[in-house]
Amino acid sequence: MMVCHQLYPPTPVRQECRQQAATSILILLFLSLTAAGQEAAYPLKPADRSSPRAALKTFLEAGDAVGAFIAQEYLPSPSRRGFHRLLELEDAFVQGLDLSQVPPAARVKTERAATMALYVTLSRIELPPLEQIPEAGQSLPPDGNGVVRWVIPNTEITLERVPSGPRSGEFLFSPDTVARADEFYDRVQGLPYTRSVPLKNLKEMVVTGGGWMIPHSWIHALPTWLRAPFADQAVWKWIGLILLVSVFILFLRVVYRLSRRGSPRHPVLRAVAQCILPAFFLAATPAIAYLTLVQLNLRGDVGIAVEMAVTAVMFLAGAWISWRAASVVAEVIIASPKIVPESIDAHLIRLCTRLLGIIAGAGFLAAGADRLGLPVYGIIAGLGIGGLAIALAAQPTVENLIGGLNLLADRPMRVGDFCQYGTDKGIVEAIGIRSTRFRGINRTLTTIPNAALSRMPVVNFTQRDRMLIQSVISVRYETSPEQLRYLLVKMREMFLGHPRLHPDSAYARLIGFGASSLDIEIFVYVMTSDWTEFLGIREDVLLRIMDIVEESGTGFAFPSQTLYFARDGGLEPNRSQAAEAQVQQWRQEGRLPFPNFTADQMQQMRGTLAYPPPGSPEQPQPAEKKQEPGKTNK
Repeated sequence: MMVCHQLYPPTPVRQECRQQAATSILILLFLSLTAAGQEAAYPLKPADRSSPRAALKTFLEAGDAVGAFIAQEYLPSPSRRGFHRLLELEDAFVQGLDLSQVPPAARVKTERAATMALYVTLSRIELPPLEQIPEAGQSLPPDGNGVVRWVIPNTEITLERVPSGPRSGEFLFSPDTVARADEFYDRVQGLPYTRSVPLKNLKEMVVTGGGWMIPHSWIHALPTWLRAPFADQAVWKWIGLILLVSVFILFLRVVYRLSRRGSPRHPVLRAVAQCILPAFFLAATPAIAYLTLVQLNLRGDVGIAVEMAVTAVMFLAGAWISWRAASVVAEVIIASPKIVPESIDAHLIRLCTRLLGIIAGAGFLAAGADRLGLPVYGIIAGLGIGGLAIALAAQPTVENLIGGLNLLADRPMRVGDFCQYGTDKGIVEAIGIRSTRFRGINRTLTTIPNAALSRMPVVNFTQRDRMLIQSVISVRYETSPEQLRYLLVKMREMFLGHPRLHPDSAYARLIGFGASSLDIEIFVYVMTSDWTEFLGIREDVLLRIMDIVEESGTGFAFPSQTLYFARDGGLEPNRSQAAEAQVQQWRQEGRLPFPNFTADQMQQMRGTLAYPPPGSPEQPQPAEKKQEPGKTNK
């Protein structure tokens, strides 16, 4: 925001102001009495700019009202309330300019400087009599471009009619006149005033004076050289600007060091720490802008440059904090106990919030570019063409990104799953957007790009609901058929009786005659998905099979040739006879379980074996019998 703030003239000017007091009071009284009736009857009636005569008259009257208010009320006792009243008066003053060619971010300073320069210029040149200025009923011929305009005689100051838009039909000072306002002022600066004004040397007061927070006594007590203009600013304003920028840089260094000192371990705190720097810019930049533009009252090209810089920093900080705030939102959601920090869900949440942050940041940048007067649509079109070129150059990265999205959508594995990837096996440690990390069995860390992983067969062992025991048991050829039947029956009984084996799909079958053995295949599922537990159950099953083979009187076959130089003891005759007798008994009683057990037999056998086996630390111990009172153990 920019206005003529607390304009304190040097001592000679103050004396001149006192001499003009009576004239100013009369002018102000006349203007107020003239407009009092109209304002009372039509308080919301807009200023008349329907013709060059009305536009010029409205502009000069508004400038006189501003000068009279400054001379009679604001200069004697500057206050915040008076400052806001001055803003209201200046709003009507600056509405006579066509600012369509000025970037929105620079309009405040531009319009204040241009109105002040044009007002003083028009007060120092010979204006035509009021009746010679075109009125609303008089038609003006358009120029070659179809624009209706009127040029003040013997000048280049032009009033143009707005062809369309909210202010269609109004005559405003043309964009070229606004841009050259300081040039016109410099050319007439030494001329005397041609019309009575409430306050002379108004522009010089703006250059010297500051805002309402800076007392007049401070400025008046400064040496003359500090009040002298340099590059269209008083010297003391340049010193104040340097001090403010130095303080800003000092605080920026402190905040930067605090944001970089020891990254917090907690993800949420780390994400919040990354928001400190952009938050500082959002908080400190408006304060610096207010002190420089309002209180120091920088004007001209310097004020416009500061105003543009402040706008750019604010929108950049907004885009920056949008990006950082997205990470804070993501980490707050991931902090829930239901979400694993390195899981697919966590990465999907981070991806979505980052995309939202990018969209919000792009919105801030587009709005900032529009405020600075940059061609937003041209930039977007250029970014589209540049984005295509970048996409072609970064094709592997795009493939990895798409592969990561496929993994997020299909969910073939989760963090912590034990998988086989290609020919290797390992545990999934992290699933990212670009790559996935596996911790191998040998504890090495393997990083695979998602594009390659999406084309690779991945076997997830953790997702199994059961784990398979499948093996071939080879027994000696000396084993009789009855012994084989006994062996098969006992294995099947063991499968049915074991509480941790799935009985429905379990089998033990004679599958063929090997080169040196009779081959029996066992196939049974263990009801667990834990690898360590599976190893213990499989060990128990194999040990029970060894016991069964030993009970049947036969033995395991070895794929080897043996030369006997002594008499062979043969098989155990007693156990062989017992096994054969058992099978004969089953046959006589009609209970021979071939090809399968009956349903009643299967029901009776299920869960009859003890697991873990007796003697294991995991086996429940029987409770000791409590001794009754008065009795002793014998």
